[in-house]
Amino acid sequence: MALFASTMPRAFAQTTDASPWQANRELVTKLSEKQPEFIYEEDKVPEFDLPPVLESSTESPQHWTSVTRPKLLQQFRDHVYGNRPDTKHSVSTRQVKTVSNAFDGKATGHQMEMTVSIGDRQFSFPFVLMTPNQSKQPTPAVVFINNRSQLSLDDVVAESDTFWPARTLIERGYATASFFTSDVDPDDKDRYSDSIRSFFANGEFPSQKSWGSLSAWGWAASRMLEQLAAQPSVDADRIAVVGHSRGGKTALWAAAEDDRFAAVHSNESGCGGAALSRRQFGESVARITRVFPHWFCRAFTAYSDNESELPVDQHQLIAILAPRGVYISSADEDLWADPHGEYLALVHSAPAFELLGQAAITQTSMPPIDQQRVRGKTGYHVRSGPHNLTPFDWDMFLDFTDTLFVR
Repeated sequence: MALFASTMPRAFAQTTDASPWQANRELVTKLSEKQPEFIYEEDKVPEFDLPPVLESSTESPQHWTSVTRPKLLQQFRDHVYGNRPDTKHSVSTRQVKTVSNAFDGKATGHQMEMTVSIGDRQFSFPFVLMTPNQSKQPTPAVVFINNRSQLSLDDVVAESDTFWPARTLIERGYATASFFTSDVDPDDKDRYSDSIRSFFANGEFPSQKSWGSLSAWGWAASRMLEQLAAQPSVDADRIAVVGHSRGGKTALWAAAEDDRFAAVHSNESGCGGAALSRRQFGESVARITRVFPHWFCRAFTAYSDNESELPVDQHQLIAILAPRGVYISSADEDLWADPHGEYLALVHSAPAFELLGQAAITQTSMPPIDQQRVRGKTGYHVRSGPHNLTPFDWDMFLDFTDTLFVR
């Protein structure tokens, strides 16, 4: 499937409740003047062809599952996120504290510590697990990749941060678990020695195709899934993963690497997440690999200002997730993350969903601001306001998963 920049809208307009979202012209002008080295105007997006999702128009579901999808997954490992090590290791957990009557008795909270062991070496990090007390049957669950702050069980019970609204999740019938990304792999290019990647490599410097921090955080998300799945009150077949910004990039890759995740919500993830790299809109490959080189494998830097040579693009990453639930969300003022490019990536992933018998969003015009669009296993909204993960974003995603996870 080819997509050319010339097919994209050139005009900007104020959005009304009935019209498709378009970037606010005043904001575009302001950002373009402030950061002229970055693209914020559609008519400056370079022309490009998107690599196809399917290998042929006659591709069978069996060929997609056994050949095309694994090939795409490996290309993303080799060129974007890196390859996880196959080092033999073990994982154990220790319960540090329990609160049995959280949220007015609606939940039980657990402060936990996970330890990864390789021989006589160990690496530990904390996480928090919350389960409903009043459920009559196994519940769905959400793994939250928290890239903002470390929250203790006491913080969660006190509802000190709405970024991870554990009470809302519990009240809507979900269990939930979360970890702080930097406890697993510090979000600092100069702190490799403190990371789980260094632990697995026994201190050796990463190779060109070794996993980056996004993949390490995704690995940790899978460990959270296992902790939730082990709870008698949780339905292991209905576990979603959610992340915002760099956490949203991580959520997509976590679900690509681990098909036990039944749904994923990537919120304002931008470059290296849901947005098409070839658009070079807002944050580009050159900028993200210069400022955050630890997020990706070193090989990704070869595509700085050279996105057309990248063998994959982000619509194919979303396609890898089919036929599971995929929800992408953007923010009106967050042009850095390229809302239009995030939406287009979702649209151009549709052939994989359709091949596997699922309806998907194919409408090329974006939905109106603050209005959810859902079709089959795919969903999208663009929210008013700046770069953030808000209660509105959570409500829209949970509305989406409520439908997917109905029993």
